[in-house]
Amino acid sequence: MAYNQQSVFGVPSTWEELNANAIELLFTVTLLIGAASFVLMAGGDPETMALVALTGVTVVLLGTALVRFSEYLRTTESSSF
Repeated sequence: MAYNQQSVFGVPSTWEELNANAIELLFTVTLLIGAASFVLMAGGDPETMALVALTGVTVVLLGTALVRFSEYLRTTESSSF
């Protein structure tokens, strides 16, 4: 398939690429925080595990909100961007 400006499979925009990278980073951080939580749980430190789990939930919610906001800005036709 040849490259076409109007093709759905064309080169992604900068916003789409940024959002894809942010989602990949968010997924990686989620896995790392989950692994740290399991290690702390196995080590028998429930207070630290709860802190790591709470931090993980906060990171995931904040990251998801930022990606959704970025998608909203990208898809709305605003003259300011």
